[in-house]
Amino acid sequence: MKKILKIVVLVVIFGGTVFLLIAANQKVNQQSMKSPVIDLTVQDGISLLTEKELLNELYTLRLFRDGLKKNELKIQEIEAYLENMNEVLTADVYTNLDDQWHIDVKTRRPIARVIANGVDDFYIDNEFQLMRLSPYAKPKILAFTGLEQLISVEMGYDEIINNDSLKTKSKMDQIYRISNYVCNDAFYNAQIVQVHYTKKDGFVLIPRVGEHRIIFGAAESDEMVEDKFRKLSTFYDEVIPYEGWNKYESINLRFKDQIVAKKKE
Repeated sequence: MKKILKIVVLVVIFGGTVFLLIAANQKVNQQSMKSPVIDLTVQDGISLLTEKELLNELYTLRLFRDGLKKNELKIQEIEAYLENMNEVLTADVYTNLDDQWHIDVKTRRPIARVIANGVDDFYIDNEFQLMRLSPYAKPKILAFTGLEQLISVEMGYDEIINNDSLKTKSKMDQIYRISNYVCNDAFYNAQIVQVHYTKKDGFVLIPRVGEHRIIFGAAESDEMVEDKFRKLSTFYDEVIPYEGWNKYESINLRFKDQIVAKKKE
């Protein structure tokens, strides 16, 4: 008899616990959610998106609204949308046990702006991915011009983005190598403001200080890029202090193990 009574008591306790858990869960699910706590991480101080703009995206798409219940919050759908945003590299969306929820976002880092007549401008980011311009921000980054010689209207952003052979044909890999080096070097990030492409000279760097052109040529490997910038640094360190910034018309880095500098007439 005692054994049966003990079993009955355990069943009652277990049932009561389950009932309380179900009731508590229903209460939690009916909670009205507050606005999310947004943790926005930007790279190198290049902000493509603000917390307010991100939240407005969710309001516009009705993924969030004032008074939204916890059981109505579509966490996976919100996370998938954010990850597909042009400006976003990674996104993580999660809730607490209470009425608070979180959005952690890391934005992308554009390092070059590609400009070609007849084709919409686009960026290359530091992961060597192409991205459209952001409607929210216009970061000051290295601009590449003259590329209509490589990119036709038929071979615009939509065609290039997922085609490695077109990336190579349009020299996106070389643009990436130059811009990646420049944005990771404090001096050249401040000194080089534009890169213009010509069929004759290849890539020509336009400096902020000095009236010379830097004929860079090709950038077919990381080693080639590093070697050319090393030669340019040598010229800047050993020649410019004595000759001045405005004495030269061009500095040619295309030749192996030498620098060919042409003075103004």
